[in-house]
Amino acid sequence: MPGWPVSGRLAGGGSLLKAFSQALLAWFDREARDLPWRVPAGHGTGLRRDPYAVLVSEFMLQQTQVVTVIPYYQAFMARFPHLEALAAAEETQVLKFWEGLGYYRRARQLHSLARVLVEDFEGSLPRDHKTLLTLPGIGPYSAGALLAFAYDLPQTAVDGNVVRVFSRLDAQPYVQGDVKAQRAVRERLADLIPRKRPGDFAEALIELGATLCVRTSPDCTACPVSRFCQALAQDRVTDFPLKAKAKPKPVSQLTYLLIHEEGKVYCRLRTAGLLTGLYEFFPLVGKWGEGQEARIREALAQTGSLAGREGDLFYVGERRSVFSHRIWDMAFWELALAPGEGLIVQEGQDWEAFDLDLLARLPLPVFLAAWREDFLARIMDKK
Repeated sequence: MPGWPVSGRLAGGGSLLKAFSQALLAWFDREARDLPWRVPAGHGTGLRRDPYAVLVSEFMLQQTQVVTVIPYYQAFMARFPHLEALAAAEETQVLKFWEGLGYYRRARQLHSLARVLVEDFEGSLPRDHKTLLTLPGIGPYSAGALLAFAYDLPQTAVDGNVVRVFSRLDAQPYVQGDVKAQRAVRERLADLIPRKRPGDFAEALIELGATLCVRTSPDCTACPVSRFCQALAQDRVTDFPLKAKAKPKPVSQLTYLLIHEEGKVYCRLRTAGLLTGLYEFFPLVGKWGEGQEARIREALAQTGSLAGREGDLFYVGERRSVFSHRIWDMAFWELALAPGEGLIVQEGQDWEAFDLDLLARLPLPVFLAAWREDFLARIMDKK
């Protein structure tokens, strides 16, 4: 954009950095979103925000939009209002309150972290960056965010939003999501953090990337630091950052059976691999959709779990779930067993029959949870 009054590349110290910080912080004071985890700590605590609130929100916000997180955060904090409550809970309880949010490994790591903090750190979050990096679920971003947001310490908190902001400010071809890009921006930021209000500065950069300097259609006219933006001066804002090359994801074909008998539903707890700690219905390798009832019965017979049992099969539908590194393509069926002796449990399997009240409280993957709710609603309609 010819004639744009760009002040030059930001560097540590001097009037340029001061002007940048002042403009960014003044905008943040006016425009920061009112989010439930942004509650200031009480006077005299020496804290900027409640460390536990920051901890829970940061774990939930990983790879998840703010608007999605808010109701989950509020329900989670109502059930586990402090670190000790979370540490004392059973994992299945924690996963139940995470149900539908996805990326369940975050919930397990948060739960493990709570127990470590209570057992080894007297229920407090360490103020040391190196110590934080040794704890469950804490990486460079999380460590920086916790120290900056909770303790107002001069730490960098570089997520995808901040990489995008600095890719445009410096007109640097960083690759979105690339570890090297995050490291470069952390190094870049180290000399830019102001002595006053470092926590607000860190949070304001993320806010800027999340609300104005967005991936598509950035609102440069409302940006408080647009005069420092090299990409805007070159009329190339949307050229930065570079998109990462998409890698093909392997696709798994599965069929799930909701097997029920006399008011009970068979489920098992996944103890390894994807979705560890969640319950599931009966899985079959291979996808058999509507009209393939014979294939379902053949596959069931091969498992040996329903030898000699009779039941009615009902086709429910199909679902495709996209995970971070793979895709599950699934068909859903229900099998209503005639009264009998239930499943023949094979060695190494842990199938349990749950009554409907308990079924409603089990933590399930989101694609099975929605099915469960529909199944329970249909059962209630029949009563």
